[in-house]
Amino acid sequence: MVLVDEELRGELLRRAAADQVARRALDRAAMAAADGENLPWLRQVITDAGWPGRSLVGPDGAHAAWLLAQHADSDPVFQRRCLDLLTAAVRRGEATVVEQAYLTDRVLLHEGKPQEYGTQAIARDGRFEPRKLRDPEHVDQRRATVGLGSLTEYLATMAEQHAPEPMRLP
Repeated sequence: MVLVDEELRGELLRRAAADQVARRALDRAAMAAADGENLPWLRQVITDAGWPGRSLVGPDGAHAAWLLAQHADSDPVFQRRCLDLLTAAVRRGEATVVEQAYLTDRVLLHEGKPQEYGTQAIARDGRFEPRKLRDPEHVDQRRATVGLGSLTEYLATMAEQHAPEPMRLP
């Protein structure tokens, strides 16, 4: 039995938390700073240890590793490498198929191809719509195969989460 690398897990969780604080605040400068620090660090982790899966860093640490790879947009070649490693990790039970679906869509769009699952959306006129999508008529079937709800529900949730706060009168 392999023991979880608590030091690596802790650093993954710390970096993922900083990533999420910046993204929730919609602070582009903080997002860029977090991504700029995380990318070379994650490259080195993968060089040294391979993909940080569940048995190495626990389920939350593995999820944090996926999140950092998901936001490694400035290096699409590395992001593709992460997807390949994550795909192998899913086969070994070391990562989730949902994480694989999200990273698949991100990588495909960076490669100029349509996404499969509709996980990548853009806001237009106060609502969200999926970015370029392969075979939209069957997207909900593909989403269901990886445990995702319907695209309509997903986009409604995104709109709800990103809705502006209502003004409160004194």
